[in-house]
Amino acid sequence: MTCANSVQSLRGQGRHVQVGLLPDGVHLPMDRVVALELEILGSHGMAAHAYPEMMAMVASGALRPDLLVTKEIGLVDVPEALVALGTAPGTGVTVITPGI
Repeated sequence: MTCANSVQSLRGQGRHVQVGLLPDGVHLPMDRVVALELEILGSHGMAAHAYPEMMAMVASGALRPDLLVTKEIGLVDVPEALVALGTAPGTGVTVITPGI
């Protein structure tokens, strides 16, 4: 459902990136995809057999996912952050931490 809603919300020449597999029964509005020249991209992600090597890289410091985090907010700040998604420029990852 979220995937189809995402495609429904795109404007002309918009892009939907689907990370992970969809459950059976999900139908995309392909007439909209064609009419608005939308892009649908897919990413299956990393194969599970590669996780131990990746986690070892994180543990050794060779891979630093913490550097992607640019902001940490509390649950109370989520509505404002969602509104800002369409207007505020930004890079990196915002982490929502209960208790902040």
